[in-house]
Amino acid sequence: MNVRAVLNASYPRSEFVAKLYSKLSTGKITSEEFERGIEKAISDLFKLLNRSGISIFTDGMLRWDDIFNPLIKFIRGVKVNGLVRFYDNNFFFRAPVVESRLKLSDEHPFRNWFKKSLELAKKIFGGEIVLKQPLPGPLTLALNSINNYYDSLESLISDWRSEVLEPLVKDLSNVGLGVVEIHEPSLVWRDVSNELVKLGIKELTYFIDYVSKIGVDVWILTYFGSLRRLKELIAEISKAVIGLDLHTREKGRILSSIKNYGLDRVMLGVIDARNTLMENSVWIKRAIVKALEYGAREVYVGNNAQLDFIPEIIASKKLRKLGKVVSIFTE
Repeated sequence: MNVRAVLNASYPRSEFVAKLYSKLSTGKITSEEFERGIEKAISDLFKLLNRSGISIFTDGMLRWDDIFNPLIKFIRGVKVNGLVRFYDNNFFFRAPVVESRLKLSDEHPFRNWFKKSLELAKKIFGGEIVLKQPLPGPLTLALNSINNYYDSLESLISDWRSEVLEPLVKDLSNVGLGVVEIHEPSLVWRDVSNELVKLGIKELTYFIDYVSKIGVDVWILTYFGSLRRLKELIAEISKAVIGLDLHTREKGRILSSIKNYGLDRVMLGVIDARNTLMENSVWIKRAIVKALEYGAREVYVGNNAQLDFIPEIIASKKLRKLGKVVSIFTE
């Protein structure tokens, strides 16, 4: 039985981290002092995860503002625009404005950031861990871009994949990345057409094929909508770990996708990142049991979306509870 508790995506900024950003922006601390503070905050997060029995995780994205930034600041051909709403959340991000052909900058900091976080994780955990790197998927990047250059949306989606995501994953693989966590809420979002969903799936198949050849596994997280809308298309990307958001309107039927489409590697989004209410332990256990009964051989259990939609104190409680519930399946 392979059941593991995981942390996906971002973790809420603590008061300590918020003050670090404030002090940096007002010139009260240097960039070196800021970096030391961030490393302390990441270490504190890793200690929480270690105590909670969670050994597959991200670094909380504490250096990131959101899933897009600062990534888009290091893409040639892109300017950063004003604030745009992230789907139907009370959360806003700075959108990429595409002015010329996309290309990943050689000066990006993500290689060093991942290397430092991996070193911290190994120091704190001491044993076997998996540190994932979250990144937005090609379809989600394209649909949240302001396109002033490409003749077609298909070309824009393709270049986000081939000129940005793939080179970045290759860079990160050279410093120890083994799992990339791709965020594709656009695949299941209600306002995205079936034609665009098919384009997104096609680009993901190319991406999965490329990164698997360099030894990197792929997780695809979908949220804010039902995976059921993908139907048979899901089989094309089933080599990856597929995220199921169990807090959508169809949550009672989403697990059936495992059986209906032969998914054997799944991430159950049982922790609701948009609600401060604590999840029911019995319900989490039932979801895990059902996933196993439906044929999943790898079951990862974690948050359905970015945790920075809720306060840090609530997020920490949810993670501790998650680890406790999942430990029943790993003892």
